[in-house]
Amino acid sequence: MALRNSFKHALLNRERLVGGWFMSASPVMAELMANAGYDYLVIDIEHSTAQTYGLHSLLQATAESGTPAVVRMPSHDKTQIKFALDMGALSVCFPVVNTVDEAVALARACRYPPFGDRGFARMHRASRYNTISDYFERINQEVCVIAQLETPQAMAAAMQIAGVPGIDALFVGPGDLAVAMGLGGDVSHPQVKELMAEVGGFCRRAGVPLGTVLATPEQVAWAYSVGFNF
Repeated sequence: MALRNSFKHALLNRERLVGGWFMSASPVMAELMANAGYDYLVIDIEHSTAQTYGLHSLLQATAESGTPAVVRMPSHDKTQIKFALDMGALSVCFPVVNTVDEAVALARACRYPPFGDRGFARMHRASRYNTISDYFERINQEVCVIAQLETPQAMAAAMQIAGVPGIDALFVGPGDLAVAMGLGGDVSHPQVKELMAEVGGFCRRAGVPLGTVLATPEQVAWAYSVGFNF
């Protein structure tokens, strides 16, 4: 069995992807969502009843569908990151990445030495208990690390964060961004859209994969038009 992160390769090819957003601890619901036809499925363990230690069963539930899972982590805690990766998460999205230093630490936490400082274990679900023959040779390249920008500070640093080796994509959290701007979570406010469009234009020109989460088809169509692709 060869190791390949189909979600990451689609992002790097700048494919336009539509994901589902899963906010439950139920493996049955995870299995249902994974079979609903999305290009990928976000498993949110930041704002849901699911927690890091429930990931094993949720990732098992989604595996047979072939729909890639993106785990939205609850924090930057290295122990939680190590656990999520050992349980088989190939793509991880981190909230509130404001600085280059934070991005560097996250990129390193997701990779084994010499490129990072992820703790080593041979027997875990990620390597299918040491039956994926090329796991340790390929995982540093196949893991997908997404930095979530949720403040004006982060948006201003988007170009520098995107340039950190090992940061594979950016993701704008428009709700938190609107709150941080004092706009009460209004993701359609012109000031929010202006910042998002600026980052979208940069990412389009630089070939950086850029995602977001929005509530209506019209909002999604606008995001695609200004440079977002997942």
